[in-house]
Amino acid sequence: MGKSLRFVALAVLLSIIQFTPMSAMACVEGLSWGMDLANVESHLGVSLSPVREGVSNDLFEVKDFQMSGLPVNSLLVRVPEKYGLKQLAYEMDYENMTEVLAGLRHRFGPPVGASVDIDGRSPQQQWIWHTGEDVVTAVKSEQRPFIISYRPSRLDPSFL
Repeated sequence: MGKSLRFVALAVLLSIIQFTPMSAMACVEGLSWGMDLANVESHLGVSLSPVREGVSNDLFEVKDFQMSGLPVNSLLVRVPEKYGLKQLAYEMDYENMTEVLAGLRHRFGPPVGASVDIDGRSPQQQWIWHTGEDVVTAVKSEQRPFIISYRPSRLDPSFL
């Protein structure tokens, strides 16, 4: 009887841990997926402007932003009113790419890397990390600045 009671208690505890919702950290310390625009602005200490004025849009940006002392050309966030923060992307100069990639590797481990040639005109390199909560994608392209994109993961790796 004692063993079965302990087994049931352990099963209940594990179920609580597995199914209790937790706020996911979204790429920047203190941000979480689903935050509203005002909280994102407050946390980052910037005012975000709609990318397209006058259009019902969920894409906002700030130009010439500083991230941990590194200059960021553009910070873009997708914040649908109904769902909150859904995506965050940085555009940076290539001179900061090595330091940023090294920092991501230190934080999340080795990435999955790929070289892609789109229509034979636009070669690009991609590095992808799956953190369990986020999908982080870094892209180097000849035609665009260095881009880092974060979005919440739709996949729970424990189910693979």
